[in-house]
Amino acid sequence: MITIHEKNSITFDTLGLGALLPSLCTVKEELNGMYELEMEHPYDQWGKWKDIEKERILVASTPSGKQPFRIYHIKPDMDGIQVNARHIFYDLLDNLCLNISVSGSAQTVLNGIKNAFAYTMPFTFSTNMSGTGALTASKVNPIAALLSDDEDASSFVKTFGGEILRDGFAVSMKTSIGQDRGVAIRYGKNLVGLEISEDISEVATRIYAYGKDGVAMSGGYRDSPYISNYRYPKIHAFENSSLAYYELPGAVQALFDEGCDLPKVNIKANFQMLSETEEYKEYAVLEEVQLGDVVTVSNVKMGFHKKAKVISYEWDCLLDRYKGVELGDFVADLTSSVTSGEKSLSTAVSASTEIKQVYGLITGKVTINDEGLYICVNGNSIDTATKIFHFGKNGLRFSTTGTNGSWTTIIDSEGSVLSSF
Repeated sequence: MITIHEKNSITFDTLGLGALLPSLCTVKEELNGMYELEMEHPYDQWGKWKDIEKERILVASTPSGKQPFRIYHIKPDMDGIQVNARHIFYDLLDNLCLNISVSGSAQTVLNGIKNAFAYTMPFTFSTNMSGTGALTASKVNPIAALLSDDEDASSFVKTFGGEILRDGFAVSMKTSIGQDRGVAIRYGKNLVGLEISEDISEVATRIYAYGKDGVAMSGGYRDSPYISNYRYPKIHAFENSSLAYYELPGAVQALFDEGCDLPKVNIKANFQMLSETEEYKEYAVLEEVQLGDVVTVSNVKMGFHKKAKVISYEWDCLLDRYKGVELGDFVADLTSSVTSGEKSLSTAVSASTEIKQVYGLITGKVTINDEGLYICVNGNSIDTATKIFHFGKNGLRFSTTGTNGSWTTIIDSEGSVLSSF
């Protein structure tokens, strides 16, 4: 049943203005992404269609129970009314945080975002995430402060990672909103209703690793057990100047354990189409998973197994069942389509050439790259901080004008103290 409520409603335990009679109603949700409802409603003889107005709230079933969606677009035509609504969470797009500067636990940072609202709203923010970090932002809406993946922006997920759970006006940031329920699927061919894609463009099956002082690990190379699955060995170089040569084998094995030697897998299951096939019973188990759940997928032909997450779904609100689910690779500290474009999983191999950011130290952020160790005293990155400590080939230095400013050497590379700073 789909009910409609006045735009100022904050509880939905009654029928509100009444039940509607839509001919179609679906909900689509992505992990850390969009959460929308689409509805088509005829011009019924009882006049229920007349209750449909912008900003009123529709309450409909989802895999996680009844949820409220605010209407933002209405398009009447000759046959009826097409309606688009966003989860009530998106009311936060209308607010503004002029200035956020907060550090501490994950809950403290969430509180700092809420305290920066231009006006109060009936949302609660909670988290089960540990660790400490900092967030500095200005002139952003609360959703961007929570989930922005913009390169120049600071946000909760860029600091702590995590996945968002939206339940009415309750917003929770969790390490993971799903679980591994032991669901496994095997595939060896494409089926009607099962769209499978495998991307091997970033696969690495042989890694050459070198570390401190450019010294390579013993033997130089380490091979993946899946190396024979491909025409040629896929060789990637891995560098970590903080590791001694004898520590590199463990680091390389960790890359293989994380799946750098396996394709990126994306599986879309269309249950209506799939139900027409003999193999449907093999995949019906996907109708029991939830957004964020981990599923084991096995390629029978290639002989590999890997974990994938439920990253999106489409739900039929009238029949209370999935129309389809999507499984794929997902990075927990990146977002998809809430505030920016989609991001795909990058293999850990290429991370050696990227800045590695470590959050949770006192009130700032630590960055390690080929030039050494940076500690930001203020700001949230070496791009925005003005007060920075740097430890590298020139010793321990301090700048009050950012990385491109002048440095005061406190301890030189020989260990001599030159300044009391």
